[in-house]
Amino acid sequence: MILGILIPVMMNAQPIGIKANAGTMGLGIEVVTPLQDNINVRAGGNLLYISYFYESDADDDFDLDAALDLISASALVDWYPLSNAFRLTGGFIYNGNRLSASLKPKKSYTVGGDIYTPEDLGDLDADFSFNPVAPYIALGFGNPFKGSRLGVNTDVGLFYQGAPDVSLRADGLLEPSADEAQTQQIKDNVSWARVYPVITFSLYYRLF
Repeated sequence: MILGILIPVMMNAQPIGIKANAGTMGLGIEVVTPLQDNINVRAGGNLLYISYFYESDADDDFDLDAALDLISASALVDWYPLSNAFRLTGGFIYNGNRLSASLKPKKSYTVGGDIYTPEDLGDLDADFSFNPVAPYIALGFGNPFKGSRLGVNTDVGLFYQGAPDVSLRADGLLEPSADEAQTQQIKDNVSWARVYPVITFSLYYRLF
């Protein structure tokens, strides 16, 4: 996607800038070029992997092992309605973000004289994924084609990713827990997470 924009821009000797991004979408890079005096277009991608292990108190039944994969690509238009640094942004995000979580038993249980270890109980795993294409809107400040070659940008916005899709898996004695009813219950519990907030800080450099 980026090369598809970058090559024709360079062939036509259009101004072009590079942005390094960090924020709630992860770490990324964008290519930006002006379409006309108060409109820029940009495309880029973001990537970040975060893992987290929560070891619960000794009296609790489970530990939690979780991982978040932030993977996205963007095609955006920036409009500067006041011909200054303030902009309105809209476009689309390819949303490959995924969240996985695993409940891991940490105790043995005695039932009817039989002892069931954490290995007998097994793990309960859940994966959360989202709509692959999401509309994006934001407010921002900064224009790589006004003023200094080197500067900073900010974006504050959101994209609509829809209600999370949930996949459950389990083994051992917990396997019956990963049924359709339990999956639907989790979907209902996380259905509020339809909107993903975006805060991005950028360092840009205008190449030419």
